Amino acid sequence: MQHQLSFELAYRYPDDASGITIPLILQYGELSTPTTAKVDSGADLCLFSNETAQRLGIPVEDGIPIVLDSLGGPLDAYGHEVVIQIFGLAFYSFVYFSKYPNLARNLFGRLGGIRHLRLGLVDYDSMIYLHPYNS
Repeated sequence: MQHQLSFELAYRYPDDASGITIPLILQYGELSTPTTAKVDSGADLCLFSNETAQRLGIPVEDGIPIVLDSLGGPLDAYGHEVVIQIFGLAFYSFVYFSKYPNLARNLFGRLGGIRHLRLGLVDYDSMIYLHPYNS
């Protein structure tokens, strides 16, 4: 049995040993900021730097607290609702921001990110394909 999917958008990402990096825009209230994130299907959620939250005027520690288990040890973060814009697609999402500055990388994970999209990946060609998820 053969299956076929269709996608609205295609993006050639940089072929980089550090992972698949995509540009996106986060919006909180009237403020928005461009940033990048690593697509990480193994990450349970989306995590962004404290500096990104500051640019958006987000009072980080007023969010919903969580302690994440990372390779570097526990990481304190706080959840907030934002709008994510990715290649012209926009959706409300609940994401987390690091309590402390200097997070090594932003993560575009399953909950809050990938779950809002139909995502196709052809790593050999450095191509990612996206379509809004409509259940």
